[in-house]
Amino acid sequence: MTIQTAIPSKKEAPKNTWGLARGFTLTELMVVIALTGLLLAILMPVLAFGERSARATEELNAARQLLRGYTTSSEDDKGRLMVGYLSEDQDDPDWEGNYEVLGPDGTLLEGREKRRWAWRLLPYLDNTIEALFVGQGLAMLDAARGTEDFSYTSSVHPSFGLNAEWLGGIKGGSGIDDLHTLGKMTGETYYAERRAQIRKPSQQLVFASSFFALEGSQYMSNEGYFLVSSPWYHTTDWRWNTHEESGEKSFSMDPANSWKSGFVSARHGDRAATVMLDGHTELESLLDLADMRRWSNDAWKSDWVLELPAP
Repeated sequence: MTIQTAIPSKKEAPKNTWGLARGFTLTELMVVIALTGLLLAILMPVLAFGERSARATEELNAARQLLRGYTTSSEDDKGRLMVGYLSEDQDDPDWEGNYEVLGPDGTLLEGREKRRWAWRLLPYLDNTIEALFVGQGLAMLDAARGTEDFSYTSSVHPSFGLNAEWLGGIKGGSGIDDLHTLGKMTGETYYAERRAQIRKPSQQLVFASSFFALEGSQYMSNEGYFLVSSPWYHTTDWRWNTHEESGEKSFSMDPANSWKSGFVSARHGDRAATVMLDGHTELESLLDLADMRRWSNDAWKSDWVLELPAP
C-alpha cells in the first residue's frame, strides 16, 4: 500500500490589495493629502469659532462679576452709583480728598489713578485685581506688574469701560462738554446718581468691552479702557465714526482711534461683551449700542440728545 504525503505548495500568497505590503502609490498619497487638507479646512473654522466662543463666555462671566461688585458698592453707599472719576474741587461732595484709595502695595493713591473707578471698586471684588482683566488685558497686567506705573496703567486699562458719563458721573472735566461741569452752570443733574432712578435696569448699559487706541499714543491698540462713551451727546450730536466720503454714520471700529466707537471694543465676532444694571449680559454689535436709550436714563428715542435751556 502506497502512502502519499501532501507536499506544501510554494505558491505565493496574494498581494495585499490595501497597500500595506507594497506601500502607497503617488496617486494614493495625493488623495490622502487632499483629504487631510479638506478635513483641516472644515475643522479649522469650527475650532476657531470654539476658541472665540470660549473667550466671549469668559468675558461675559467677568462682566457679570464686575457688575456684582458695582451693585454691592452702591448698596454700601445707600443706593448711590459709583462716580466714574472723582472731582478735584474741594467743594464737591465727591472731592478726591474725601476718599482713601489703596494701591496694589497697600499704600494710599493720589492723582488720576485714585480718581478713576477701578481701584475704588477693587475692595468689592475681593481685592483681586485680575477680576478687572481678561484675555489680552491679563497679559498687559502681567507686563506692568512691578513697574513704577503699575497702579496708573491698571486704572486706565481695565478690560471693561464704565458708562460713567450717564451713570454716577465724571467729575474731572473742565469744559462745557462735561455733563458735571455743565450741570454746575445750569443747576441741573444730567446723569443718574442712584440705582432707584433707573427706570429700565434691563436695558441700562453699565459696562462694555473696551479698548484704547490713538494715533501716536504709547498705548496704541491696547485692549481695555476705563470708560465707554455714548454715540450721541449734547454738544457734538453724533460723535462715533462716520464714512469719510458720504458722511453717513458708521458702526465699525477704527483700530487707530478708539473714540470713534466710543472706546467700545467689538472684539468677539464684531460684538462687545456688555452687562446691564439688572445683571444680565449680552454680546452686542455697535449698531445694537447706537441707541441712547441704552446709555441715558432720560433718553426716550435712539438718537436722543440733551436739550439745553435757551441762553
